[in-house]
Amino acid sequence: MKALATIAPAARLFRVTTTTHTGATQRMPWNRNDQAGFAISTLGPLALVLIGNGLIFATGWNVGGDAPDIALAPPGWVIGLIWVVIYPMWGAARWYVWQTGLAGRRRSRWISALIVWGLLYPILTGLTGLIGAAIANVFSLALACIAAFQAYGVTKRGFWLIAPSLCWITFATVLGFMTLAAL
Repeated sequence: MKALATIAPAARLFRVTTTTHTGATQRMPWNRNDQAGFAISTLGPLALVLIGNGLIFATGWNVGGDAPDIALAPPGWVIGLIWVVIYPMWGAARWYVWQTGLAGRRRSRWISALIVWGLLYPILTGLTGLIGAAIANVFSLALACIAAFQAYGVTKRGFWLIAPSLCWITFATVLGFMTLAAL
């Protein structure tokens, strides 16, 4: 019972509704069915990726280190720019999927997981090296496929907002394996 008491406050952060002082139930701001909810859903991931990219570039993590040069590899700033475009698209996809009802709410968790995984990815791959990055790329691609097809089950718009990232993550996975092969 004591363990439950310590988990309960953290679980409140992830509730999809809140109760006001009058007892009325309302949605969390990023789940609202209006323009403000959509804006929060897209600008929230954008802000997070901008902060993440800022930290990556400020600390020099964007420098390749001991990785061999691959002809197809884009410069670090291009990679950062692509993620700045993809994250708001993921946020919008999550919002559209959420709006479709109970099934969409359940399916939107996969897109939320994709967003969280994407934010943790640079830390994980920075600590595990090239082999860890290659494995993480495969996991990223699998998670993005699951999220895309979960979205497709309730709204095609959500799927198409995730689809460009499938292309990008596939490209990154191929580059990762090319890098490993060049060692």
